[in-house]
Amino acid sequence: MSSYESFYNNYEFDKEMIMKRQYIATLILFVCAVTSSLVHAADRFLVLQRASAGLTDAIPSRVVDFTLPLLPLVNTSSSVANSAVLDIQVGGAEYDFNEVYINPPTTVCTANSTDANQAGSIGFFDEHDDANLRGEWSTNHIAFSSGLLRSGPNKLLICIRSITGNAGPSVGNLDNISVRSIVLHYHTL
Repeated sequence: MSSYESFYNNYEFDKEMIMKRQYIATLILFVCAVTSSLVHAADRFLVLQRASAGLTDAIPSRVVDFTLPLLPLVNTSSSVANSAVLDIQVGGAEYDFNEVYINPPTTVCTANSTDANQAGSIGFFDEHDDANLRGEWSTNHIAFSSGLLRSGPNKLLICIRSITGNAGPSVGNLDNISVRSIVLHYHTL
């Protein structure tokens, strides 16, 4: 075999190997792209509020109505893997009993000891005992059961309370806080 034939045969072999490797690499990229898009398709978010809103003795609660899509259906599984997450920035929280709810039975805030909305509670806001920190925004990241959500109309309720956990405009001396940048992260089926 001449050196030319040897070179040509090696060239054809190398060319075939390169084409096979390009095909395999393309196939791997395609599978990764499809898998990645399927994983991210289940993660959804909804901005419920961007601007700042204050809660005081005069305005002791805030109700935010929001709608989740009918299709795809919201995953309302109570498994930890399908938990929903509420991100909310809170400014000025000083007391321990400021609470947030998803689809509570009522939109009336009651005392912490007799909380009529406990079934919809997803947790309390972080509070700051240090006066220097009260002037800063605190991001609250609250994971909760997706079983509280539903496709269609939903409600978010925020209740502020006194240092002893009492609620309502007649109580007086309620915590004065502000909330902003409320984002709900959820899963769909």
